[in-house]
Amino acid sequence: MVNVEKTSLSILRKFDPSELKDYEKRKIVFWYDRDKTAWDQEKQAPGEELEEIIQVLEENNIKFHILDNNYFETKKLLEIEDLESNYLIYCPDKERAHEDNWLFDIQLYSSRFENSRISDIKSEFEIDGHELDDFFTKYEKFFGNQKERVQPLKKLHQRDWREKEFILGMLAVFSKTQALDFKQIIRDTMLRSLGEAENPVWENISKFGLEENFWELAEEDFGFSAKNPTLKKLFLSFLVTHIKRYSGISLAGYDQYVDRKENECQIFLKHWMDSSRDSKTFEKYTKDMLEETGQDLEKSLQAELDKHDVQTYLEAEAVEIFDKAVILQILKSLNSPVDSTEEDFKNHLAWIDTRRTKHWFSEYENIYNALEYAVKLFQFAREYYDNPKAADALENTPSLYELFKAYAETYYQIDYLYRKFYYYYDKEQEKDILKKNLRPQVEDLYTNKLLGKLLLKWSSLIDSELNGQWKIELADSQKDFYKRHVNRILQKDDRSKVAVIISDALRYEAAAELFETLNKDTWGLPELSYMAGVLPSYTKLGMASLLPHNALEYRGKEIFVDGISSEGLEKRNKILQSKCDDSLALNYEDFIKLSREEARELIKGKRVLYIYHNKIDSTGDKQSSENSVFNAVEETVFEIKKMVKHLSEALNTTNIIVTADHGFLYRRDDMENADKVETSSFDKTRIIDTTKRFILSDQELAPDNSPDNSLNNIHSFDMRHILEKEHSPLFAYVPKTDLRFKLQGGGLNFVHGGASPQEIVIPVLTYTHRRNEKTLEKKGIKYGKVNVSVINDRKKITSSKFKVKIFQTEKVTDKLKPRTFRASLWDIDGEQEKMVSDERTVIANSESDEPEERQYTVILTLGNGLENKTYYLRLIDEDTNEIKDIARITFELDLLIGDFDDF
Repeated sequence: MVNVEKTSLSILRKFDPSELKDYEKRKIVFWYDRDKTAWDQEKQAPGEELEEIIQVLEENNIKFHILDNNYFETKKLLEIEDLESNYLIYCPDKERAHEDNWLFDIQLYSSRFENSRISDIKSEFEIDGHELDDFFTKYEKFFGNQKERVQPLKKLHQRDWREKEFILGMLAVFSKTQALDFKQIIRDTMLRSLGEAENPVWENISKFGLEENFWELAEEDFGFSAKNPTLKKLFLSFLVTHIKRYSGISLAGYDQYVDRKENECQIFLKHWMDSSRDSKTFEKYTKDMLEETGQDLEKSLQAELDKHDVQTYLEAEAVEIFDKAVILQILKSLNSPVDSTEEDFKNHLAWIDTRRTKHWFSEYENIYNALEYAVKLFQFAREYYDNPKAADALENTPSLYELFKAYAETYYQIDYLYRKFYYYYDKEQEKDILKKNLRPQVEDLYTNKLLGKLLLKWSSLIDSELNGQWKIELADSQKDFYKRHVNRILQKDDRSKVAVIISDALRYEAAAELFETLNKDTWGLPELSYMAGVLPSYTKLGMASLLPHNALEYRGKEIFVDGISSEGLEKRNKILQSKCDDSLALNYEDFIKLSREEARELIKGKRVLYIYHNKIDSTGDKQSSENSVFNAVEETVFEIKKMVKHLSEALNTTNIIVTADHGFLYRRDDMENADKVETSSFDKTRIIDTTKRFILSDQELAPDNSPDNSLNNIHSFDMRHILEKEHSPLFAYVPKTDLRFKLQGGGLNFVHGGASPQEIVIPVLTYTHRRNEKTLEKKGIKYGKVNVSVINDRKKITSSKFKVKIFQTEKVTDKLKPRTFRASLWDIDGEQEKMVSDERTVIANSESDEPEERQYTVILTLGNGLENKTYYLRLIDEDTNEIKDIARITFELDLLIGDFDDF
């Protein structure tokens, strides 16, 4: 049935004089009524509605002619018998193919009328001609829902679409993909589920008969072919193709899953892996896929990796097995470090550096970081202990001061690397692999070799030099801190101010890390020096020594500064104000909570601030939490940096000093009895204060007074050298090396109070604030991030895989940070930008002075179907606060057809 009025008006519009072309004197319109909407099939004659339409046509001087297998007669009528009249040629059938249609030449200069669902669809998309009629007929059902399907398709539609584009558009509507990109359509489809039965996108693809089209496109785009294709098989093919491409490994039984167009597979996988939105689903599918194959794939791959050198699969990243293999190879090497060469250690660090840019790194980040610091610890041992010349230098250190200085310049690294190893070891939840295969070696290396040898030499120098008086000649003393550092700033003029942050148990190696952090993350200029701490190296005496004073005095356990008790903020305020009225002592926790306005009001007019921070000592001193002390150190570095920035940037404090009352010794393994010193020689009633690392007593003991020879393992010092000579007799006893006193209570792993460099090398980190980068420029200091440039000799691409050579133009320094960026090739046409290669992440972090050691090579893979023309290599900074494009370099593409995967 047809609507007579509507159809009549539509036909008449075709005959309107305005529709006549320049070459037309009359109008001929063809109506192929393939659905016989106006034809009476029983009578094989025009239906009632068509008869009414014929009447309307006659009234408008338009002749009606039926085309029904009378092609010759019709041709004769139109081209010989009647050359003047307007005609509607009606055919109750579909149009014949061009080669069988005798009227095709007439149709070329005539018009068409359609009154069918197909014509409505074509009208909706403003399509002329009949090339897509069969396509729309086949998928007519799709166009039956305006809101859910037609309107979303219209948003994607372009006027030049043919069948393929409409297929892609329909798939994009089902997958809710915002562009005509089959790679994205596949990803959006797979994100719903790899099981077709549970996938609503696939339900629609199947319902509307698009499965065959989908798999044809998969073969066309990726070279994927399977007897009974499924989404799981397609996903597996991406993984297997990646494995073969980046490791060279052909897995037995999986050859059929290697896709022909591996470039396209890699680009697809890389974009999915790097997607912040979708990467977790990729990871889940990958793990599920390995498990669903009964772990055959994982076992097969692992067996092959065992036969290959790490270098052959270092760039592979789609499955986490590659990371496990790299980790196991490093662990295997460290299990027998004696057999490892310096080159091996360098390779291990290079492997870890390479894996940092790979997808699964975050999953194994703590293990990789623990491995990095373990390797560096073994490297340090090789360079400074195994090397005969360096070993002799330690053994023959001429004085305590020289070893004191050597610790601050070099040997502190053993404590730093040991701490960082355990920090990441403790963070890793699945640490069994490190616990069994690495931790015992690290512990043994640190405790028995690195620390042991250093402290034996240190103790021997104390015995030979100090003669019972604690003073390291030539070294600045903690007792002189206020005079040497605070007073010096106050004496510049009457306006200079200084803030002192005292972090309880912030040992030197942690301050060295803080120094590096401030150097890289702030405008200011930090400097790190050191001083010799007082003995015993514990909080009460260390804190008192940092206050301004002429004399320190013990009254029982309490320490008085020039007659004022040094315990508590109120007393310390009094001591500070006795030297400078405009002084204030604060607790970190209270101060950091204040708003900017409150803090400014509080310190208004103050010239000296003492800010007391206590996280390391409060954590380590409790037996229940002492093994968390390295995490406390990490938090302390962060909190002090935060305070420094707050003081300098928000509160306009130019001069800041960070120091400590003492350091600490820590080892993870429990102490053996042989590491504990008996205290039976001491009269307990005369002990004033004590911990596992010191005894303070008014009893003077000589080594030969010890019936069990325990005093041979103790250093003794007359405290009157540290205090006032008029002070009543007082003696400090500290175990040699890292021994502990055999006393009840408290922990044994975290200790302080003794004379080891870890406990008494006190950091003095001075920070001078610079308001902005211009100050640095005036001083000729480069700042920001290192620059990079592309140094390819030829900017021409002649292969589907091509190398990009990148040069880091300056080395990483205190103020020049590393730069992380992504390299990829783009097709840029006006505002249209499209990535046409995979993308590679580069971390430009070289600290070398040698230019050749600051070069990076990345290999990019081109997608298929690219025409030879100009493209743009883009280096994009990952930091969103930076300028997006570090570099945009033109490259000419000049490929032979055979260079592409699909030939």
